[in-house]
Amino acid sequence: MDQDRAVGRINVFTYGSLMLSFVFQRVVGRCPQSIEATLNDWKRVRVDKESFPAAVPASGDQVRGILWLGLSTDEIARLDQFEGEHYQRMSVQVSALSGERHAAEIYQWVRDDGLINEPWDIDWFKTVGIKDFSSKYL
Repeated sequence: MDQDRAVGRINVFTYGSLMLSFVFQRVVGRCPQSIEATLNDWKRVRVDKESFPAAVPASGDQVRGILWLGLSTDEIARLDQFEGEHYQRMSVQVSALSGERHAAEIYQWVRDDGLINEPWDIDWFKTVGIKDFSSKYL
């Protein structure tokens, strides 16, 4: 996937609301090819009073998510705007379920507060949290 970077295409690893294709489509404008992937030495936690999660570095933990392949700079700009000031985009390496490694960008929580050290659950989000999330952010 480094070839994608050379032609201005960027892979993005998502671990929360943007794992859902209809959310990704609404934010970016399309659903590019995607694969399941894992990010090692990070953890996904709840954000206080929100239905979406945050990811932070955490030795020995791992986050499973979706790697969206080959986004344009305009699409990345849409994601940057959507993620807002509480997240910063940074480069990481993720592993596909096949074991293949990919360069990717991730949105890391940058505030010193606002996190609850409890796991965030995608199944809860799909059935309960999506209602609040959709009314606020989509």
